[in-house]
Amino acid sequence: MAGAASVLVGIAVAVWLVFGPPQDWEGGMRWLRHGLALGSLGMIVFAARLMFPDTQDGTADTVSD
Repeated sequence: MAGAASVLVGIAVAVWLVFGPPQDWEGGMRWLRHGLALGSLGMIVFAARLMFPDTQDGTADTVSD
């Protein structure tokens, strides 16, 4: 549930950055906009790892004959 909420927040921030007032930001604020965009991408990736954890319990290390 936390993963799904994080994905929604990440997508909402990304949509706000693309279509919202940050398009008018110039100078140093432009760097903040890029940082927020990278942060929202990172949040989406982190949420995907929360929803689909990478566990190695179901795989075998050796090939069975």
